[in-house]
Amino acid sequence: MTNLLHTNNYHLDLIIEEAANGWRIIRLNRPKSLHALDESIASALLKVFQDFHNDDSVKAIWLDSTTPKAFCAGGDVRKLRQLVINNEVETANQFFENEYALDLLLHNYAKPVVIWGEGYVMGGGLGLFMAAPFRLVTPFSRLAMPEVNIGLYPDVGASRFLADRGPIGLFTGLTGSIMTAAGAYGIGWATHICDAQRDVVLQKLIDIDWEHYPAGDFRALDDTLNALHRPVPPGPLQNSLDVIHSVCRGVNFEHDYAAIIGLSDARSDWLRQASENLQKGSPSTAAITWLLWQWGRQVHPWHEVFDLETQISDWKIRHPDFVEGVRARLVDKDLSPEWEHAESMSLQGILSKNPPVTNIESWNALLKHYQVI
Repeated sequence: MTNLLHTNNYHLDLIIEEAANGWRIIRLNRPKSLHALDESIASALLKVFQDFHNDDSVKAIWLDSTTPKAFCAGGDVRKLRQLVINNEVETANQFFENEYALDLLLHNYAKPVVIWGEGYVMGGGLGLFMAAPFRLVTPFSRLAMPEVNIGLYPDVGASRFLADRGPIGLFTGLTGSIMTAAGAYGIGWATHICDAQRDVVLQKLIDIDWEHYPAGDFRALDDTLNALHRPVPPGPLQNSLDVIHSVCRGVNFEHDYAAIIGLSDARSDWLRQASENLQKGSPSTAAITWLLWQWGRQVHPWHEVFDLETQISDWKIRHPDFVEGVRARLVDKDLSPEWEHAESMSLQGILSKNPPVTNIESWNALLKHYQVI
């Protein structure tokens, strides 16, 4: 049995319940937008997790959504686009600040957090997902950082979690390729694959007898979830690993870009789609994604990752590709964006007219190294 807590204190689109054994359940409840995050939900979630962190009666937290179609399809980029058009960039930036503060809190959280990532887990939803220690997917999960399609960029910590996965992370960021449960588990985006019903899995966790685990709460959850994990056959990602490593060398942007575009006649539908995504995607997104991957390879603490992303996001939403990309895909839906003209498909040709300079020296040094500034 669970008891509903007074959620209106936090947000009308959040359902928060108290369950047995110190569990709290948080549910995103914006089904029409596939549970997209906006500034108000991000700040409400931040407050919920801060309160639970400081509440000794809270032992562990389960986060999901009210519909199986999506855990969270990302940030509410239509709303962000409108703010930019209305010259309310500071309000748009407030969204990123709250979203990144939430992600940073979860990366450093002392209590176990379990996220049920069924359906679409994309963009800001994937950032939230990746910040939790227990990340569950189902055979129906679809995960991606598809920002190349809308002229934003893989943020929410992806500057580090894509870099952590080497060429596969770079390929995923550049192409926005969709990952199945097999792929997500294979590269460590997901910790467990569950084919049991959500409520069955949740009940098993609620029933954990914490007293039987002197090694601690995280070990208790690990053991319970390992018993529920069900491997699935390899997906398109695993079947394409050799190709990914051959096209994504991470040494030269122009080489990687051309090599991925060259997959347009690959045998695999998945690889052909990746090629098309990059070819039709925003050049400024591709360039900044490649550079952030290089920066992320240096391994920076999470607070520095989000500090840099806060500044890059401010630059990117002011870039014409963002307003145009969201228009083409999500507003007019003509799928024909007119991206800002690049002098050449090189880092300098794409970015030097409007370089993404920040106050972070390691980033600016990278821009100098690649002659963007």
